[in-house]
Amino acid sequence: MTIGFKIKKLREKHDFSQQDLAHQLDISQTKLSNIENDSTEKVDFVLMDKICQIFSVDFSYFLEPEKQINTIKDNNHSVVLLNSNHVNVTFPYDVILEQVKLLIDDVKQKDARIRELETMVHK
Repeated sequence: MTIGFKIKKLREKHDFSQQDLAHQLDISQTKLSNIENDSTEKVDFVLMDKICQIFSVDFSYFLEPEKQINTIKDNNHSVVLLNSNHVNVTFPYDVILEQVKLLIDDVKQKDARIRELETMVHK
C-alpha cells in the first residue's frame, strides 16, 4: 500500500471529506487529492507529522513495507532497502523513526525562527 492510499483509507475510516482533512492540514484539496492518488512525488515530514497527529497513528504505520517496491521487511523489525546494485542496506524501524522525528523537530524550530524574523521585519 502506498502512503497516499493509506492516507485515503485513514481519512475514509474517520469519515473526513478531502476538503475537511485538507483544511486541517492547511493544504489545498487538490494537493491532498494528488497525495492520495500518488500524483505527487513526495510528502514532507511536517505534513506527515500532522497526519499522524490527526489520526493518532505512528510514523511506522506509513513505513510498513509489505507491498512497497524495492523494500522488504526482515524478521528483526528492520527495513531492508534494495538499491539499484542489489545491495541490501538494513535500517531498524526505531532508527528510522528517530531520524524522522529529529527532522520534524528541526523543521519546526526553523519555522518558528522564520516566524520570529518575519515579525521583526514587519516592525
